Amino acid sequence: MQQEGRPLLGGGRRSIRRNQTQSFADPPKVRASATYISTMPKMQASGLSFLQVHKNVEDNYPKLDPESVGRAALQLSLLLGFSFDEDEPEALLESSPSAADYDTGHIRAERTHQVVRQDKVSLKEEFHSIIMFKKRAVSSATLLHFAIWFSSEFGAEASIVQELLDRLEDPDEVFLPAHYGSGTAKVAIVSAVHLAAGLNQVEILKILTKHACQKASPSKRVSPDVYVSQWALMCPAGTTVEEYMDPKLRDPEKASEYINFYQPIHDSTFAGNAEVTLFLLKMQADPSTRNNKKITPLHFVAFVGIPGGLESSVGDNLSKMVTALCKSGRGVVAKADMSSFVPGATNVTPMQVAVADSSRFPQDHLGLLAPCLAEGNVELTYFDDIKSIADVTPEGALTLVRNIGDRGRENPHILRRFRINAQLEGKSDVLASIFYTAPLAASEMLELLEVEPDVEDASHHSIPAKTSLWGLFQNQSMRCTYQSDIRKKESLNLPFWIYHEKANKAGKEPGTHAKKSWHEVFLPRTRRQARSTYIKNVRVVTSLLPGVLDIDIFMAFAQCQHEHLAIMNQKTVQGAISCLWDNLIQNVWAVQVVFRFADMCAYVGLSIMVQQTGDHLVSLCWPIVAAGNIYSLATLGAHYVSLIRKWLQNADDDTMYEMWSPTSKWNVVYTAFQIVNVTLGCILVLDVALKGSSLPGESHRDKFDDALLATCLLASCLRFIWMWRLSAIGSRIYTICQTFLAGAVNQMLFITFMLLFSFIVALQVLSRLPSWKLAVDSYRGFLFGDGDGFNGVGMDIDHDYSVSVENNGSLVGFSIFGSFFFNVIVLNIIIAIYGNEYDRVETDTPMLFMQGRADYCVKSIMSCYHIKWRGESFHRFLVGVALLSISAGVFVAKYHENIWISAVLLACGQILLPMALVQCEWFSPEGQDSNDNLRYLWICHPRDWQWAMDGDHEQFEEEMATKQDQLEQRMITMDDKISDFGDKLDQLLMVSPGLSQSPFRSN
Repeated sequence: MQQEGRPLLGGGRRSIRRNQTQSFADPPKVRASATYISTMPKMQASGLSFLQVHKNVEDNYPKLDPESVGRAALQLSLLLGFSFDEDEPEALLESSPSAADYDTGHIRAERTHQVVRQDKVSLKEEFHSIIMFKKRAVSSATLLHFAIWFSSEFGAEASIVQELLDRLEDPDEVFLPAHYGSGTAKVAIVSAVHLAAGLNQVEILKILTKHACQKASPSKRVSPDVYVSQWALMCPAGTTVEEYMDPKLRDPEKASEYINFYQPIHDSTFAGNAEVTLFLLKMQADPSTRNNKKITPLHFVAFVGIPGGLESSVGDNLSKMVTALCKSGRGVVAKADMSSFVPGATNVTPMQVAVADSSRFPQDHLGLLAPCLAEGNVELTYFDDIKSIADVTPEGALTLVRNIGDRGRENPHILRRFRINAQLEGKSDVLASIFYTAPLAASEMLELLEVEPDVEDASHHSIPAKTSLWGLFQNQSMRCTYQSDIRKKESLNLPFWIYHEKANKAGKEPGTHAKKSWHEVFLPRTRRQARSTYIKNVRVVTSLLPGVLDIDIFMAFAQCQHEHLAIMNQKTVQGAISCLWDNLIQNVWAVQVVFRFADMCAYVGLSIMVQQTGDHLVSLCWPIVAAGNIYSLATLGAHYVSLIRKWLQNADDDTMYEMWSPTSKWNVVYTAFQIVNVTLGCILVLDVALKGSSLPGESHRDKFDDALLATCLLASCLRFIWMWRLSAIGSRIYTICQTFLAGAVNQMLFITFMLLFSFIVALQVLSRLPSWKLAVDSYRGFLFGDGDGFNGVGMDIDHDYSVSVENNGSLVGFSIFGSFFFNVIVLNIIIAIYGNEYDRVETDTPMLFMQGRADYCVKSIMSCYHIKWRGESFHRFLVGVALLSISAGVFVAKYHENIWISAVLLACGQILLPMALVQCEWFSPEGQDSNDNLRYLWICHPRDWQWAMDGDHEQFEEEMATKQDQLEQRMITMDDKISDFGDKLDQLLMVSPGLSQSPFRSN
């Protein structure tokens, strides 16, 4: 007699055969009956066969019970549509891979039961430790739970779960739970939907949902949203299945011990299962639900991300999942205690979790979790969100800023809220932090804050459309000013072009001097008919960020890395630097250039007097040199005082704390040169003063003193030259320095000198004269083609010279080859490489020029701004005192011959004059004016001014060419349509007298 069963994947009904096949793990001794192969895919059959061997389970799943796993695997394999001949059970039992491991009578009885009852099955039997869930063994589970785990672990098809559900005697058994230990006196009870969600089985989840919603008994049948939102329970140990299924059976005294643990959506998000999460949300699972630790699914997404996904699909899946999780509720702004996963994260949003070091959320997609873009969020967190992401990934911050810009163009309300956020207190410091970590993102933030100013009365006091941009050495690229004129409009402070009619009239009264308003200074009107290269049609824009001339922002400019130099071409960045430089710092620079020139001249005069006349101590040269060193020492001390003060003020912000650190590369490089220069200068001043007191004939000077003086003289000249890099006529200094420091140039110079050393050693061997003269002659001849140098390496020969070994023919041969190799090949290669590098870095010169000015602004403010503005009278008093001190120093040195007093007076003047010049009413280092009023940047630039990032220009041209081609195609199509329309109209009008052709036709 043959029993018929239903196979898993169709193909008719089959009977068992005794053929065997290799197991899933492929150990030699593990064999499976051909029944597995004939009724299910090979991998599934091999997996079930693999689990029926004790040793396999013990080796691979040490936390599971091998006997229970084997029994469950055997039952599942028999359940999936097998049919046996009457004499087959015994043979199958004997050939079973686990026959020696189980109780033979039990297995025989169970298999016989399966043979007789193969159409229906019950899930009431509980198995101990047959599956793993959340890295722990499940204490009690049913065959359905085992099938779900088996599908996940061995890649079996979801149809085995469908097969199992179709054969249930009681369809309500799909709700039977499993449980695992959770603490000493607690157990966690979960159902099949939790297992499928946690094990990333979306197809099984669909099968379970359909069964529970359609095939369960009417009393147990639930809607999809209820089924996928059921709670796993934290229950007292000993809780029965009946008590779990029916709350009425629970002990009322222990009602508080039954705690809602989590929902399936928590399982799926904690495991990083995007497809499962999206399915649960489609089934109306609550995206804002919290588990027993008050953690939302979005917090788990922020912590885990989507592990194991393809890089191309991660962004799409994350975007869909985060968007769905934020549809209802305020997911991105919800706070939870994540301290169990992220140390110290006790009350954090999902984005704060995602930026933590322990998070596995993709950094490039951090903007998805930004609360500022959440619907219904009333908090203005744009700047703070961008800063949080910028501290982790500059690319993620740039993506968020561009996302804000794109949404702002579609919805002006978002852009207005972003601008309102920019005008809150302290946001200039936040922007400085973003400039330090993500310069490109910060520059695009400034672009979003750029607007045209509001005009009070355009008919009487309009903004000129044309103005003069004249400059001494070259025309200005823009004119800038820093003003506080604003008016409130839609919660925004808009810079305002105000008509000061009363002030203008008062200035024109008899006996008074007319004072130009800042409008006339900023934009001088020109004749409409005026034509010149420096008269431009201009556009005026303003920045909505108050206090943009903050020293923190300029410090971020100064420390901008070379790969981000493109931000120096951004309009507001250039405007801020130009505004502070042109209107304030340029005067300080000019004074210091004069001081450096005086130092250089003093060093030259001192060197001449020391070597020849010996009357250097009674001249003005020594006091000027000494005063310059005192000034440098005072400047260095003031720099460190300001730096440490700012460093300590920003101790709460890690980014700003690092930016202002005294050990930063920017500060170490700057102060190292200053310290070396001051040290050498002080040694020289003391050395000259002590050793120069004797008579010229009795001088105690030696060669060390001469070398020291020459070094200081050279350093002084280089400092004077270096100061001119900030002038329009000296900007090429940056190009020269960058070219000299280029890697290719340094590599070629290294190779050249290594080759030169080799040739020099070889020539010394051939000449048998290892002397410094031969080395110098070789250097002169090979690198500079000097004739005397060639004579020194054996090329000074007579007409009757005969080549032979005795006549140093080998030396002459080496010299000829070396001269040709260096003068013709090596030097030309160096020139070619240097020229190529010069052309390459020349495009960076304007950006390096702007960064250099920003850097000088920071250093000048830090070293000079120590006296606050106290009015114009006090300002003039300080300038007068400084000039008087310098004059007194010159007088004392010339007529009283007291060099030390003269040096001190000169130094006091040099220190006080820049401090006076850096004072002004409209600026302070924190970005406000002297009265702590907020000011806004105004920029006037030619209308053809544009900013293009690296590579953007080529991309823009390609896009324009593509759009032009598309436009031409559309025009051709439109012409054809118009022509066709004209033909039809001609046909319609042929019957009308007086109309011989369509009006759309040309003659």
